[in-house]
Amino acid sequence: MNKPEGMDEYILWASENIGSSFSDQPLESLYETNMNNIFNGVTQHPFFVGFSNKAKSWLADYNRSTQSDLFTSSHEPKLLIKPYASVVEKTYRQNILWNKGFPSEPKSGWFTHENVYFRFNDLIRGSLVCRFLDGPEFVAEAIRNYAGEHGLDSRQYTQERDDGYYAYHVYIKIPVTIYDIAWAKYNVMIEIEIQITTQLQEVLRSLTHKFYETQRLQITPDKGKWKWDFKSNRFKVGYLSHTLHLLESVILESRDRVMAISGDQQKGEE
Repeated sequence: MNKPEGMDEYILWASENIGSSFSDQPLESLYETNMNNIFNGVTQHPFFVGFSNKAKSWLADYNRSTQSDLFTSSHEPKLLIKPYASVVEKTYRQNILWNKGFPSEPKSGWFTHENVYFRFNDLIRGSLVCRFLDGPEFVAEAIRNYAGEHGLDSRQYTQERDDGYYAYHVYIKIPVTIYDIAWAKYNVMIEIEIQITTQLQEVLRSLTHKFYETQRLQITPDKGKWKWDFKSNRFKVGYLSHTLHLLESVILESRDRVMAISGDQQKGEE
């Protein structure tokens, strides 16, 4: 079996080999219907209904301990639905680009139109942007504690990629109802992703997101070669992000030093 190269070849391969005709309108319509139902179920769940008020207490706690604001602006993640085309691209990455054992299936099985709802963890995602480098960990732990109050399973991990992406990702499992291709209802648990990053990292990500979308669909035999290609945009973007991460640590240290001096001065005046 030849390995499909590019989305056009993959669409044909998926239809013939795993029974997912991703280019067919019925599958796209089914996805849109399911995601609308999922989105409504998620946003109406008590966890997200009460999220904003709960986050206000995190703001107060963080301010008391650091004398600083926690978020840059909103303290409520704006949830977005992953577009159908992006989902199909992600199945391509999982089934083909990242599948070292191809033509055998990935260790966890093929990613199909039927199982993406409970196998992908970012079909609905939002983000929160913190002012300082110690904010993401603080918020991630707060969100997980809040999920526990609602009896919801959650998990988190940090992202620190070679290409310079830094963030905390938190996932909360929420029960929803979806349809299969025959329009029969069934219940599943899906994960909602909340990305938590910093102000400087968010600015850079907004400028480079399209660049990385293109890069991740390319087959490169030497994934680390770009680290020596100092004239390339990827080199500049990647190491600029690492530099900003270092700069954020300096900013945080300076903030804590200023706060300590301010606290000592207040004690001296008493």
